[in-house]
Amino acid sequence: MTSACVSRLAQLKGHLAQAAARGGGAIQANPLILYDIKSTLKPGECWSYTHSGVKPNVWKTRLVLNYKNIPYRTVFLSFPEIQPTLKSQGFQPSAVSSRTGTEHWTLPAISDPSPDPSDPPTLVVDSHVIAEYLDARYPANPLFPPGTKAFQALFVKWSNQNILPHMIQLIVPQVAGIVEEGESREYFVKTRMKIFGKPLEEVCRGEERERTWAKLKKELDNVDAHLSRNGSGDLWMGGDTPCYVDMIMASTFLWMQKVPSDEGGGRRTMWDIAKTLNGGRWERLLDKLSEYTHEK
Repeated sequence: MTSACVSRLAQLKGHLAQAAARGGGAIQANPLILYDIKSTLKPGECWSYTHSGVKPNVWKTRLVLNYKNIPYRTVFLSFPEIQPTLKSQGFQPSAVSSRTGTEHWTLPAISDPSPDPSDPPTLVVDSHVIAEYLDARYPANPLFPPGTKAFQALFVKWSNQNILPHMIQLIVPQVAGIVEEGESREYFVKTRMKIFGKPLEEVCRGEERERTWAKLKKELDNVDAHLSRNGSGDLWMGGDTPCYVDMIMASTFLWMQKVPSDEGGGRRTMWDIAKTLNGGRWERLLDKLSEYTHEK
């Protein structure tokens, strides 16, 4: 187990203990705060996965908040604002490089008010840690039914290794066009060029893009085949109601919806392709969760 994993497990245990002791504190008059990323989309419209461009996060947290009907408001930050804002609020870094010791602050992040106005809010980072924390503190509409945390954590790991890498290749190079212009967009392009080792317009083009799509479709076929074993109730991975890993899959396709693409053939986004796959399974998934995809 890596030092980052150990750190996150320790962080999660601390938050869960605190959640159980305090109970839910967010109310309409004093809502939880979700930190998200500014874009050129209409004001207040959520689009992002995470500011690192490596792992999907923000949509996952928003879906969890909406599904559990937790009062919250969104604070949108530009890329250069993320680290100084979170540091100034007292958040712990979401990751620390084992090689250089460099600290990283990423989104999503939440500030959850205490039921006691005299107590400080609970500050939580990392989408999975946030999800388990919220499920413990706000138990209505549970997303981690008893006995499912291990299974769901295993799926998260599998998805990060087998679905996410193809998504990153296909989507991230297209994101620059909707990042807020100026310093934020310059930051995004510079850091992503460093990750990919080439200009973004050269990433995943031509035959490489076709191969990447084929790999992604293969993995989605794999998920579809396993879900089909559930028979008529095959939409949710956990049975009759959504669980956290359903939110993970939904967030993937919501990201596809928001980011424009140059796929051609009149298709404006990658979602125009993905929604037709696996007999329309993923379109049905988003339809079922549509009431939880609003932005606050």
